[in-house]
Amino acid sequence: MLLKRLILLIYIVLLSSCYSTKRLIRKNSFVTSEFDHHKLNGIYDNSTNDSTPQNLWTVLKSSYTDRVVTINLDSNKVKLTLVDNKKLNVQLLDKSDKYVIEEFSLDGKIKDDFFTIDRKLTLYPFVPIYYVNKETKTIIGNDFNGNLVLVSGSVNEAMILMVAGGYRNIRNIKFKRIGTKNNTTHN
Repeated sequence: MLLKRLILLIYIVLLSSCYSTKRLIRKNSFVTSEFDHHKLNGIYDNSTNDSTPQNLWTVLKSSYTDRVVTINLDSNKVKLTLVDNKKLNVQLLDKSDKYVIEEFSLDGKIKDDFFTIDRKLTLYPFVPIYYVNKETKTIIGNDFNGNLVLVSGSVNEAMILMVAGGYRNIRNIKFKRIGTKNNTTHN
């Protein structure tokens, strides 16, 4: 009986948890252009330079690993390269854009006008004593000026001895493209 309940709980979590790509697209508050992998490839500012500090590297890294980025990366840049329609290469560049500090690849697929990064799921079930669920789903695209539009949904939930808590969050962030031909406006 306990095994059936555990399987049912895991099934419910997997079906009802994180955000779908369609929901993230609906929550997007920026106007995006039609998806073009050549337009997505490029170098972007790592910070938003506004009152809500967000780092592109940190958000994309959360779709790759649970390790928290603790260094200040505001002046660095991030280079995105769509290798094929299912893999995005992400590089953290130094201030001069000459040296790669770190890099990783994200799996995903193109859906509508976005590259949808595969959901990152970390689940530690030991019900009824302990349960942790961390999920991240991110989509990226471009606006008409070539800037990067990122929409990320995250779920963090935990339960210890039947006391539970957590939060769900959707972020809409725009990161400026750095010095490319795609950064021109059209009349």
